[in-house]
Amino acid sequence: MDTPDKTQTAIKSLATTCEAIAHGRFDDVDELYDVVTNEGVPEDIRALAETFAGMVVQVEAREFHASQLIADLTETRRLLEAAEAKLKKENAVLRTRLDKLDVTYDEKQAELEIQQVTDSDYFRSLQSRAKSLRSKFKTDP
Repeated sequence: MDTPDKTQTAIKSLATTCEAIAHGRFDDVDELYDVVTNEGVPEDIRALAETFAGMVVQVEAREFHASQLIADLTETRRLLEAAEAKLKKENAVLRTRLDKLDVTYDEKQAELEIQQVTDSDYFRSLQSRAKSLRSKFKTDP
């Protein structure tokens, strides 16, 4: 039978447990189950305790899922940092190789090389041959 004493005790227990849950402490959840199973407590109070117990299960599941996500993100971050370090090292090696391959254009050197080619007998003979071929094709109908 429902007594005001048992109802008052159940409500206090429910309030204390809910306050603890609101602050992230799930140690007193067993008290909710005690209220749910106590047939001396009014049905509506037991139903309320059962609803809170269901909410606790959902909150714990979300917190577990969130902690798993955090662990996954932490591992992903570690992998990304390792990949970044590897890429920085590879970029440094490539920069060094590129610096070794750095080619500069020296205009005076280019002019000198062009002059050497155009002053050669071989180049003059090619020019002469090209000139004669052009004149041959201009005169032929």
